[in-house]
Amino acid sequence: MATTTSVINIQDYTTKFETYPADLIAFSQEHNFKLLPLTTLRGQALALMAQPEVRGQKHISRNEADQFFKNIHLETSDAIQQFNKAFGLKRMKLPRCHYCLEYPFELDTTDLDKRKGAAISGDKDTQVNAVKDWWRKNLIDAPNSEWQIGHLDPTIDDASEKNLAFQPPIQGRYRDRFKFDETFLKMWPTAEVELIPKFDKYYTEKEQRAIYEALKLKFNEQ
Repeated sequence: MATTTSVINIQDYTTKFETYPADLIAFSQEHNFKLLPLTTLRGQALALMAQPEVRGQKHISRNEADQFFKNIHLETSDAIQQFNKAFGLKRMKLPRCHYCLEYPFELDTTDLDKRKGAAISGDKDTQVNAVKDWWRKNLIDAPNSEWQIGHLDPTIDDASEKNLAFQPPIQGRYRDRFKFDETFLKMWPTAEVELIPKFDKYYTEKEQRAIYEALKLKFNEQ
């Protein structure tokens, strides 16, 4: 399986696709997987990525996406969106805004499955306002006098300004458990105090195995 790709020569593709490659059709039938209609923009995007000379070898970026739809005379305000949304097929891990299907084809229906039947019971405004009220009470309206200097990363012995920020009173309940950004918006669990004892809280077994393999590869290469 290829690990790198080259850019597609998009000028070779000037007409709409009328059908998907036969092996993708067979794959979809075998796995009871519904392909997008080729009358849609996303269907055309998928068909392009599924071509034998493209999949697993050639990537499409924003420029190629724009040109592709111009070539086949279809209008879209954001061509790359037709390539970056989930199709139910696994894509290669490439730099941001570079898209190429894995080949042989692999199912990846996580993004599709999690949308099926997605709904929240209760009144939307009540629940949204409750979240807003929490942030208003604990962050927005917390008196400036109660904000204190705190470490963004409590795991390092750095007391310089680059590792300090004024933080609201609620930060106290998270002390030593999390790292923060300067705006108190993003937070990451510290390893020894929070993450290691609670791996199952933060990551599924699949994610834990992926992290394990990545760390094993990283440290074995050193």
